[in-house]
Amino acid sequence: MTLYELSLEYARTAAELRRRIVELERAGREAGDEGRRLQLEGRARPLRSMYRDVRAVARHLEHYYEKHTPRRPAGSGIKADYKRRA
Repeated sequence: MTLYELSLEYARTAAELRRRIVELERAGREAGDEGRRLQLEGRARPLRSMYRDVRAVARHLEHYYEKHTPRRPAGSGIKADYKRRA
């Protein structure tokens, strides 16, 4: 498994967490009493933190190799070589 593939797994987990957070928020808005609303908010709070962390890891892994790949200077590459020959 590559780091990019691992980033996709993290992104899927983040999406699942986000869906659950939305469900809890919706249930909280529809809750009849204040106690139930607070209980649902308490369940959603740690999920929000987990979501932020998992999403950050997914982004980091997705672009991990990009920051380690040296960039070519402007004017180099296949197109520049072709123009020089013409």
